[in-house]
Amino acid sequence: MDEEARGLLRKIVEGQGYRQLMLANIRSHGLKFIPYIEGKLALADDLNHSLRQVREVDRLYGQVSDDNLLLRVRDRMDRIPYPQSRLELAVCLFLCERVERAALLAYTDSAYRDLAAVSITRLESMPVEDLPSDPIFVEYCADRGNAVHAQQLFNRWLKLTLIALGRPSSRGDERAVALGLRSRPVVKIVADYLAGLAPFLAKTGLYLPDGATLGLELPSVARETSRTQER
Repeated sequence: MDEEARGLLRKIVEGQGYRQLMLANIRSHGLKFIPYIEGKLALADDLNHSLRQVREVDRLYGQVSDDNLLLRVRDRMDRIPYPQSRLELAVCLFLCERVERAALLAYTDSAYRDLAAVSITRLESMPVEDLPSDPIFVEYCADRGNAVHAQQLFNRWLKLTLIALGRPSSRGDERAVALGLRSRPVVKIVADYLAGLAPFLAKTGLYLPDGATLGLELPSVARETSRTQER
């Protein structure tokens, strides 16, 4: 592996570590919002699983870098907001899990075999959920009087999860695909992620906002996904 590929691989593994640690921290923070013991135990089990996944990514990072993964992503972690209620936690966790699945699918046949193996193992352990595991958010959306607030919560975490995927059409994005480290560009990952939200949007009555609303430049294929969903 030449220096260019190694540098890109470091960034890829950092991104995975960032997303996994973000999810672990949010789950830890969210325990206080769950009002019943069985729910807390279930979330604690998910937290334990998240931390084990962070450990696997940290092991991978040690193969391509002498840096400390947690220190490398610490500044980015400090900028992440946390859910402020059980309602927000439900949609937050749902989107974080969906975006991580969309990202992992692009690495299952990576030229870096250890990365491919870890991605496959993680995908096998992730349930494919079309709706949040905690029904509180879907129930909240059933009352159309809550539509504006529900859309605000959805938009907030949709933006944060899209940012976590990285910048589309950058040189690094293009080279990662060209070198076989990733099977698809960020623009395709974004499009797949948004398309996969269709059952959730249909159930909740929410919609995909445009890039201007999110303060992001959505790729053209993602914008088309948004327009199709609105129709």
